Amino acid sequence: MADNKIKVALYLNGWTFEDGSKGDLLQNAVKIVATEFDPSMKGSIFCPICFTPLSRKPLSGDYFSNGRKASFSHLPSYSKVECKLRTPKAEGKLYENEEEAKQAIENKELAIISSFKSDPPVMHDEQAGEYDVTAIEDEDGPVTTVPISRHNGEAFDLPSKISTVAGICKKFNENFYKYFYLPNSNVAVQLNELLHSVEDVTEEDEEPKLYYGIIRNSYVGGKGEDHNIRMTRLVSNPEIPDFYLKDTNLAQRRHGIGDNSEGRIVLFWGKITGNGIGLCVEYLKWGEYGLLPEKYNSILID
Repeated sequence: MADNKIKVALYLNGWTFEDGSKGDLLQNAVKIVATEFDPSMKGSIFCPICFTPLSRKPLSGDYFSNGRKASFSHLPSYSKVECKLRTPKAEGKLYENEEEAKQAIENKELAIISSFKSDPPVMHDEQAGEYDVTAIEDEDGPVTTVPISRHNGEAFDLPSKISTVAGICKKFNENFYKYFYLPNSNVAVQLNELLHSVEDVTEEDEEPKLYYGIIRNSYVGGKGEDHNIRMTRLVSNPEIPDFYLKDTNLAQRRHGIGDNSEGRIVLFWGKITGNGIGLCVEYLKWGEYGLLPEKYNSILID
């Protein structure tokens, strides 16, 4: 969600970061802004500071489908090369002592998610309203040891009050600037800095992150029975043929996703894997995805 810092890229056809002369690049490259990019330049644009290859998103057109302007970005494969133009890691929040952290939770400034719920709640009413069965949270949730102390090696025992992504979605307007501790983290970060748009994803990623995507369409395979896989296609980067959220028809229906979910926003926590010539997220636990109430769409898209 951070603003892109790369305003100008260097274009030089045939030059490579591994074998090319930096002097040659600086002397002969054409400086271009994102609106001057042409798809034929793919693979030949470079950072003006660290000289590593850049990508331009989207590959064609000057705007994403949600209205965001096209931009340049570093390739993840060169992440070890330092650069002041690289999008900085989100600033985390550390606490002086356990009492301070507990007070932040009490003041609704901090939320702890030690893990996401694996199994769905018991469904008593098939016609229950959206979020009646998807966002059941334990206000006195399990205590977990969290390493968010200012002092190295110290951890706090804190209650985890949210266990589903749907729980994040339910009061999204209140949660957007709240600090969240997510599984396997060592720092609490504001939710708005933790969210990654699916439209920025161009390759597989084994590290679980919190993503959001706009539903393009959704259909169920096989005979349309509960155990069949529902394929929910999300609006993706133009470089990617397609991007799907895959789960059983029953599970997605209980999350509020069906044939008429076009335009809705889904949040999920997971790894990005391959899906034929495209990408997908699959094998999610019950609590690892949720549908954003429509009244909050404007927070994420213009």
